[in-house]
Amino acid sequence: MMKFTNILHSFILGFTNSTFHVVKFLGLATLLLLVVGASSSYFQNGTSSTPAAVPNNKEHEVIPTVPSTRPPGDPPVLAYWIYGSSGDSQRMVRLLKATYHPRNQYLLLLDASSSASERTDLALSIQADPLFNAFENVNVVGRSYGLNQMGGSGLAAMLHASALLLKITANWDWFIPLSAAYDYPLYTQDDILHGFTFLPRDLNFVHFSNNTPSPDDQ
Repeated sequence: MMKFTNILHSFILGFTNSTFHVVKFLGLATLLLLVVGASSSYFQNGTSSTPAAVPNNKEHEVIPTVPSTRPPGDPPVLAYWIYGSSGDSQRMVRLLKATYHPRNQYLLLLDASSSASERTDLALSIQADPLFNAFENVNVVGRSYGLNQMGGSGLAAMLHASALLLKITANWDWFIPLSAAYDYPLYTQDDILHGFTFLPRDLNFVHFSNNTPSPDDQ
């Protein structure tokens, strides 16, 4: 158990972005879809096959969570949102390949600082990869928008990405945003999935932050 705890702790700290957050959306999935107005027309590669159910307007109605269809001990499914700016398309592909696993779901976004041709080239490169085509689990956002991690647009983009992933499929357990400019995994996806297998599926890391002390504090 101590070995597993160390592996999990190392995984969480293994991304270079000190503000890395993992957000799991279960019961609020439908609400997020209504807030961000997700639409399948945003995709250049891949479409949604199961539209999310829209609840009625009954007051105090309880929206049930989506139960996992996987048996206990089965590895989870991770939903990755990989985002970047102008000139980051190659970094995004490199990060995608470093985090890729056929079980997972992936959504790629180049923000408004990128050109339309750069976004098109990224989508075409994903479509041309035989591995991604075989499992059909990589999608590219076709319509771009501003993304500033220091402002509200960063949070809005993250909510939008999670809603789009839920529109593609709700069969995933954790949502992980990664920046092409700052993040890179230090463990393989097999090790990461193995570590998350032993965690409760309702565990949420939304309040996690990297509190590793600096050398000056030691």
